[in-house]
Amino acid sequence: MTTDDLQDSWVDPRDVLPWLPSEPYFAPQTRRDEVVEELGTAGFTVVEADLADVTTESDLLTVLGRALSAPDHYGENWDALTDILRDRGADTPFRIALVLSSSAAFLAADVHGFVRSVALLHTTAQDLSDVDDEYGQLELFYLADWKS
Repeated sequence: MTTDDLQDSWVDPRDVLPWLPSEPYFAPQTRRDEVVEELGTAGFTVVEADLADVTTESDLLTVLGRALSAPDHYGENWDALTDILRDRGADTPFRIALVLSSSAAFLAADVHGFVRSVALLHTTAQDLSDVDDEYGQLELFYLADWKS
């Protein structure tokens, strides 16, 4: 898939899952199978990470590196995570749905770290999709038994 092909076929997750709230996408854990199946059918490579044991940003970066098959030299920091994604989209733009299950565990353990991570991941996704610097489409889905 070329960059032009990806741009022409950009997939809006809310077209695939119309019940989703606005970004960032926080969805019920009970809908995990539906999220994974529908996004896969829509052409996303679904990458899943379980955050049940995540209590710090460092833990999150470790889990994300593992989920994204980071190389051994992965530095487990935000720049290194961005580099992994850039490397993945350098030759062929990607369309990745990063599905983060049990997200509420991280939120309960470290509110500040969770909110900061959501903001940084969202910014990373936007930067990778920038028109002048097109690596692909990265969409983020936070699954948990969210309380209203």
